[in-house]
Amino acid sequence: MSLARTLRQRFRPDNKHDCHEDSHPLVSNANEEFEVVAAPKEKDDSDKASFHSASSLSPGEGLPPEGKFKDIEEKAAYESQLTQLQEQLVATMIDNQHLQSRISHLQEKLDQDKTMALLEYERHRASMLEEKCSRLEKQKRKLHASSKFSLVQLRTHSLTKLISTRIPSPRRPQRSRSDVTVRPQLTRRMSVGDLTDLEVASEVDEDSFSEGSVELHLPEKKSWADRTWERILQTVYSIMDDFTDIPVQEPQGDPEGAPLTVKKLKENIRRAGLAAKPYLNTVQGVHSLLTWKSPPYTLIVFIVYMYSVWYGWFLPLLSTCLTFRLTINYLRHRGWNINFNFFDCHEEEKREIEDKDLGVSDKFNLVLQVARKVQNFLGSVADGLEKIKSLLTWRHPASTKQLFFFLLVTSLTSCLFRASTLFFVAGLYLGMKLFLLDYLFLRFPRIKMKYDSSYKMWKDLPTDVEYEKRSMKSEIDRYILPKSRQEELSETPDTADADSLSVDDKQFCELFSFPLSESPLPGWHGGRRCTLINREKSLTAAFKNGRLYLTHSFLCFERTKCPSPKNIVVPLTDIVRVEKAKPYPWMPGGGMAIEVAVAGSDKPYIFGAMINRDEVYDSIMMVAHQAKLPWAVDMDSVSVKSAPN
Repeated sequence: MSLARTLRQRFRPDNKHDCHEDSHPLVSNANEEFEVVAAPKEKDDSDKASFHSASSLSPGEGLPPEGKFKDIEEKAAYESQLTQLQEQLVATMIDNQHLQSRISHLQEKLDQDKTMALLEYERHRASMLEEKCSRLEKQKRKLHASSKFSLVQLRTHSLTKLISTRIPSPRRPQRSRSDVTVRPQLTRRMSVGDLTDLEVASEVDEDSFSEGSVELHLPEKKSWADRTWERILQTVYSIMDDFTDIPVQEPQGDPEGAPLTVKKLKENIRRAGLAAKPYLNTVQGVHSLLTWKSPPYTLIVFIVYMYSVWYGWFLPLLSTCLTFRLTINYLRHRGWNINFNFFDCHEEEKREIEDKDLGVSDKFNLVLQVARKVQNFLGSVADGLEKIKSLLTWRHPASTKQLFFFLLVTSLTSCLFRASTLFFVAGLYLGMKLFLLDYLFLRFPRIKMKYDSSYKMWKDLPTDVEYEKRSMKSEIDRYILPKSRQEELSETPDTADADSLSVDDKQFCELFSFPLSESPLPGWHGGRRCTLINREKSLTAAFKNGRLYLTHSFLCFERTKCPSPKNIVVPLTDIVRVEKAKPYPWMPGGGMAIEVAVAGSDKPYIFGAMINRDEVYDSIMMVAHQAKLPWAVDMDSVSVKSAPN
């Protein structure tokens, strides 16, 4: 109707009565004449209506003949309107395609959301089914346990009845009507899993206590033999149940524990400090007792200890002291205000720091102090454990021999004497050692360093780092070349003295674990700058900068100032060949590199980017010729030269 109304407004016929001759306004005869009127400016709604009505017409349809227009301007206006309608039609078709693509995209997204929702629903359903299966499994296990327990009770009842009545074949118990009808149904439903334990118990109770289904019987009095037999059977069956397998339970939560948080860490540190405080106070009290901080108290404890050991009362004395301590703790637990300690704890509570009023800098310093204490404590513990490992693994043979002979003598003595005699001797020795000898060694350190064998043995035991250094020194001593007579005569007392070495030379010997006699030769102090080249790697990773040193017996390459495997030590006796080299063909000149081939190594060491390469090469050859090494025997031209200054 909107299309007809728009065409009727835009194209008015000459004769108004002609409009009523046909049934539809769009149908017209070929002889009809239309009067084209210029389209007035309409509102937006009328423009939209005319746009939709014109979209169904083609540019060639409905055009009146040229002779029917009043003038050319009216024809031009009509054509311009028709062109606008065509442009609007094209724009509408483009918008329609865009909207269709948008609708298809939204439809795909909607399908995806539906699929995700369906998947989530299936996951939820699967989890519910798993929970239901686990619940049914638990009910099955409970039912199995209850049936086993009922079977035990039935066996116990039959056996006790057999013993009490002394009848060879006991009578079969009569069941009520409810037992015959209801119990099979309950068993069937429980096997399926429709009933829980509470529902079974309720139905059994209702069934067993229904009217007319239960006959009350007075419980028979059992003799002591029956009760004893029941207890024995229950004990046996409970022990049999203890040997059955327990289902493995999955751990709940994160197996690694709670995540790292500052608050939790601070709370755990505080708890650990409070829990360890009584034990630390006890250790400090024992130390104060053994160091005679209170001479009267220590003297009394020493006399009581020696007396108890002499008469064999040490163990009763120790158990009595522990019982008395527990009694004091019980009274304090019940509210008694009793402050009794065997040892003096020095009132550590007065030295606690109240950190409530501390600033940010004070708290930071406090954290640094705590971290430093933890670092030093862990270092001491690690040193002690490494020393014990060295004692047990023969890293220090002298100390391990002492321990070996002590254990051997102890084992032989234990075979010849009674244990009471050995404990008596050990108790007297510990009393003399702890109360007298240790105090004497503490009071006079020179006597301790001279006569305390356990202290000296503990000090001589090496840690892992010290053992590695000792092993390296012993390995290095094998490669040290003997000095010629000319070099021994050229050495003066000043040069042989360790104080004459510079700080850099001492650091060099300490870095490579060399003796002071293996300091850099004259002209090599501070090393020669060079680059270690690995031709098997790419150019970006093939160059390692460092310094090259030459001593009397070694050629060293230093990459870092700290002990590290990156630093290279090449004994001169292991060198097979030293040549001037050019690492890459594209490098200009002679290459400024030296190639050192070592016995037992597939690839040689190449030291490049070296200033005064010829001078360095001649110096190495001179030292090798003086040591009469095979790879420098025929260097007559080098032997006449002097070492570089």
